[in-house]
Amino acid sequence: MPILPTEARAELSRTVSLALPLVGASAGSQLMSLVDTAVVGRLGPVEIAANGMGTAIFFLTSILALGTVLGLDPLAAQAVGAGRLGDARRHYRDAIALATVLSVPFGAACFALYACLPLMGVGEDVQAATLRYLWTRAPSMLPFLLFIVARSYLQALGRVRPSLAAMIVGNVVNLPAAWLLVHGDAGLETLGLPAIGFGEGLGVMGAGLACTLGMFVQLAVLWLATRGEPVPEGAGPASLTGVKELVRLGLPVGFQFLAEVGVFASTQMLMGHFGAVWTAAHNVAIQLASFTFCICLGLSQAAAVRVGHEVGAGDWRAARRAGFTALALGMGVMSVSAAVFLTIPRVLAGLMVEPPEVVDAAVGLLAVAAAFQIFDGLQAVGGGALRGAGDTRAAMWINVVVHWCITAPLVVGLGIVLDYGPHGMWWALTLGLALVGFGLVWRFARMTAGHVGANS
Repeated sequence: MPILPTEARAELSRTVSLALPLVGASAGSQLMSLVDTAVVGRLGPVEIAANGMGTAIFFLTSILALGTVLGLDPLAAQAVGAGRLGDARRHYRDAIALATVLSVPFGAACFALYACLPLMGVGEDVQAATLRYLWTRAPSMLPFLLFIVARSYLQALGRVRPSLAAMIVGNVVNLPAAWLLVHGDAGLETLGLPAIGFGEGLGVMGAGLACTLGMFVQLAVLWLATRGEPVPEGAGPASLTGVKELVRLGLPVGFQFLAEVGVFASTQMLMGHFGAVWTAAHNVAIQLASFTFCICLGLSQAAAVRVGHEVGAGDWRAARRAGFTALALGMGVMSVSAAVFLTIPRVLAGLMVEPPEVVDAAVGLLAVAAAFQIFDGLQAVGGGALRGAGDTRAAMWINVVVHWCITAPLVVGLGIVLDYGPHGMWWALTLGLALVGFGLVWRFARMTAGHVGANS
């Protein structure tokens, strides 16, 4: 006798089929950051800290633009669900225009945020290395945003394999490029290869340049995939009206992401208060936690598509079922991730970096990361379900209020004022993720129940 009803099993199958390539694509994206951290990890604590600091600055400055172009998610998915493929294509063109315009000011904003590092107590050696990283990473803003747009459009059409292919190709390019650009001829000789006259390498600048090259490669793969899609009837050119609609839906998503990423990036910068070793350890732990989070990120994207399709088709009961199916999957996989973090933290940290003092510090942070894995997954999938339903403002306000009225003061209070240090900061982050996760799930349950009741 089947454990799940027929409709639930069918939804589970659809969600898993859609999510698996997206999970692989998200994991591939994070794998690039993990690889770069591991490659830079052979240089020392200052370089590891600068790599983490530069990455945090890039994502903090890009996240508002990223969220804004993700206004394409509900528009494209709901249009496809309603059978209006021409509208979906037009929304895609609007998003390309928006991403291109946003890339310039947000790329420049990386250096404006870098100027704040002295105010956060970051050492001059880490500051200098971070600036070198940003000179080669900031140019990836344009391909990064265009990649997100192309991925959103293709996944709305149910085409998710190109995103996975793009990540595979990007990683194939990134690993050798990062090793050569960071370590130069010495890196080649370590592998038993002859020197090619590249000298000592570019250090952290090489890591940023490898990321940028990988991003262009990934964009090229998705561009070819979208070029292969037939242009449906009724697909007009980009328009100011369409861009405004994207901004209306996407800007709250951007502020939602900014609230969360802003707290994490600010915590990364505040780690400079405790020195290069703790900053490096935080980078290691957050990179590992981000890698496992990619599973829920893929599920979040799948939830946005599945919920959006059903909303577009006018079936709110199916939309509710799709959202909760994705949430259940997310909780299951993040429970496994938490168990791994608790079981082999030293092995995981040792794979990333060599300095024993950094490994020791990272082990303690991974124990806390095990606790917030589940809540991080809850808020990620819950946000995707709400995005698919077109409710982006509620998610924004939940994130803004919790992260900046509760989490941020606790990070400073526990970590610095009460002197609980980095562990106190991580427990503050955990509480914030829990509150956001429960808030988003409550909102999705309440919203969909209202529509189901109205249609009954």
